[in-house]
Amino acid sequence: MIIAVDCGRSYVKVMTEEKTFLFPSKVSGWRKRNYRQEVDGDIELQYRGRKWFVGQLAEREGEFTRQAMQDTKAVEETLLLTLTAIYLAGGKGNVTLVTGLPIVNFTEEEKYAVKRLLQGHHHVEVNGRWKQFHIDRVYTTIEGGSAFFAEPRMGLVRIIDFGAKTTNYATFKDRVFIDRESGTIPIGWETAKESNVREMADLIASSVSKKWRADDVVLLVGGMAKKIEPHIQEHFRCALAVKYPQTANVRGYFAVGKAMIEGVRV
Repeated sequence: MIIAVDCGRSYVKVMTEEKTFLFPSKVSGWRKRNYRQEVDGDIELQYRGRKWFVGQLAEREGEFTRQAMQDTKAVEETLLLTLTAIYLAGGKGNVTLVTGLPIVNFTEEEKYAVKRLLQGHHHVEVNGRWKQFHIDRVYTTIEGGSAFFAEPRMGLVRIIDFGAKTTNYATFKDRVFIDRESGTIPIGWETAKESNVREMADLIASSVSKKWRADDVVLLVGGMAKKIEPHIQEHFRCALAVKYPQTANVRGYFAVGKAMIEGVRV
C-alpha cells in the first residue's frame, strides 16, 4: 500500500489510491478532560506508552501545543503526525511511505535521518482503537518540485511552493529537474504579517528573478497560492495557481511513489 504524506508546518496532507485528506500539524500532550464533547475530526493518539492530542483537538484543548518549525524534519512531531496520517489513511500490513524535504535540506544525511525515524513496525492507537502496520520503504522527494509530477508537462516550467516557514522554488525543463535554478527561501506565510503578502511576493520574486524570466511559466502551489497569485503576476505574467494548490505536493509524492514501485519514469 502506498501512502503519501506531506508533513507541512501548518497542515498534514495525505493521499492514497482511494482518498486525499488533511488535518492541522499540531501536537500536544494528552490531558484528562472533565467533560468530553466528541467532535468529528478529533484525534487522541497513543504510541509507545504515551498519549497526545493531535490536529484540531491539540489546537483546542492542548496546553502546550506545538508544531514542527525546526530546520530538520527528523523530529518527534514528524513521527507522531506521520503515524497518525497512516492510521487515518487505513494503513495496514506493509506500507510504502512517500514524503518530502525542502530542497535546501535534501541531503543524504537528512534523508537517512527521516528514514531511520519512520521505518519499521508501529503499534498505534487512535481514539481507542489499535492498529499495527510496518513502514517497509520510505521514499523522500523534494517539496515544491514534487508538485510538478502531479501533472508533468514538457517545456520549461517553474514552480513556487509557499509554505508556512519556507518557500521552495523549482525548475523543470522537458520533465528534468534543474537543480541550479531551484532552492529554498527562508520566508513563509506564517512569518509574514497579513498586510505583508505583497512584500512577501516581492521578496520571493526578487530572489528567483536572478535566473528566471518575466515570461516564464510559473506554477504556484501551497495553501497561500491563490492569495499571493495576483502579486506574483506583477513579476511573472504567466504565473498561475494550480488546481487544488494545498494538496499539489502530496499528489506529486503519490505519483513519484507509484512510478518508483512500477519502475517507470514520471
